[in-house]
Amino acid sequence: MNKSSIFYTITFIFIFAGVSVILGFLWLIEYDQQNYTRELNTKYSLIANARLLYFAGVINEKEFEEQTKNYNKMQQVVWPKEIRKILFSGDILARVEVNNGLIEIISYDNQVYLNIIYDGKINLYKDQDYQTYRYFIIKAIAVAVICILILLYIFIFKKLKPLKALKKQIDKFAEGRLSDIEDVSTGADEISQVSKAFYQAILQIRKLNQSRQFFLRNIMHELKTPITKGLITLEMLEDNKYKERLDNIFNRLEILINEFAAIEQVTSGAAFINRKKYNILDVLDEAKEIAMRDDSNIRIFMGESFFVNVDFKLFTTAIKNMIDNGIKHSQDGFVEICIKDNYICFKNCGPELNNTLEYYTQAFTQGTKQKSSFGLGLYIVNTILGAHDMKLDYDYKDGVNHFYFIDLNNIMVKE
Repeated sequence: MNKSSIFYTITFIFIFAGVSVILGFLWLIEYDQQNYTRELNTKYSLIANARLLYFAGVINEKEFEEQTKNYNKMQQVVWPKEIRKILFSGDILARVEVNNGLIEIISYDNQVYLNIIYDGKINLYKDQDYQTYRYFIIKAIAVAVICILILLYIFIFKKLKPLKALKKQIDKFAEGRLSDIEDVSTGADEISQVSKAFYQAILQIRKLNQSRQFFLRNIMHELKTPITKGLITLEMLEDNKYKERLDNIFNRLEILINEFAAIEQVTSGAAFINRKKYNILDVLDEAKEIAMRDDSNIRIFMGESFFVNVDFKLFTTAIKNMIDNGIKHSQDGFVEICIKDNYICFKNCGPELNNTLEYYTQAFTQGTKQKSSFGLGLYIVNTILGAHDMKLDYDYKDGVNHFYFIDLNNIMVKE
């Protein structure tokens, strides 16, 4: 059990309470037993002293009865055989020598006897009021208190148990598994109300996601139709520089639509259904091609090639966006890609970012000027990297921007 868990805390509290109750009752038994013993000793001392005074003739029978009226259930044992059995087989609890006599408290067969020897004569009395110490009552109370604590613990644990079910649903939400989330509310208490509200919020998010996906897919479908018609119409035109420009424009529009498709795929949680093993050089070549850049704008530094386990379309889109951003925001129209250790680094000469990297990795974030906008570029990159268990990082050194794809080992394929 997690030590920071509320269940661990509650369990610890009840264990502490249970141990405290047991120790408290043990102390109470010891204390009460001592008091009970003192009461018996006081009782027998008073009776014994009164008997000795009566035997000595200091007080008469009436005065004796007056002094012992609260303890009048002392029956004298007269049978010699019974007296011998008690004296020889009983346990002496206390013995006090007095003038011309001896006082003994004897325990025998769960009974207590008061033996007064005066002038050599044995006077044995049975305490008919004697009751063994009340262990049972205190033990019964202790057991009842412990049982109540256990029942309270079970009740509270049962009341809080839905928290675990709610946590599982929240974990599903954190993993993006909205379709797997269930309503775990079981009653009308506060936890159930929170569970119900959470489930209602998830239903609303599902509706919003479905609307967003439908909207994006509808837009992409509507845009692809005129682009396709435009490409078909281009084939009917004679080859010239205008046809080439139009062809580049239509191809660029088609790439942008595919990029929107990548956004929809990542944000809808449907990413990486085609995650496979690819050579990193093939990934870089594809990224350069869809970015419509060549070696005059890009320089790559790396050691031996290696294989990565990625969604080819999405990961090349992430690299393409970094190439576009690097060239667009550089002072010399050039970007350098360096692959080593556990990262891929994109370098370009230019001004430092005005805000933190976290600011630019939000959707539709723009710089101070429209021409300096990073728009959706870094948002898409960060989202794709996050789903690949990688991170985007940034540093600025000596007039050069450094953007890092770190944790490269998480996608490298070990031969």
